[in-house]
Amino acid sequence: MGDTAAVAEREQGAKSFVPVRLAAVFLPAPVPRQGRIAFWDPDGGPLPAGDIDGSGPLPAEDTELTVVRRHGSGVRRRTAPAL
Repeated sequence: MGDTAAVAEREQGAKSFVPVRLAAVFLPAPVPRQGRIAFWDPDGGPLPAGDIDGSGPLPAEDTELTVVRRHGSGVRRRTAPAL
């Protein structure tokens, strides 16, 4: 029961660092625990930088992803900034 209370406390006290509008993609690694999650904006808008909610800088690094987007009846690749 102590574990459940700790999880609930963390969830209530956790602050969201990533706006809802961003898409997430998992970046696998050879060792599973080294996999990462990248956030990018499908609409091409700017990514949040620095201090979103007053609690300090984002715990993330800037990077680029190659994403595939619909283009007419086909698809096209493009690079997109990501966190």
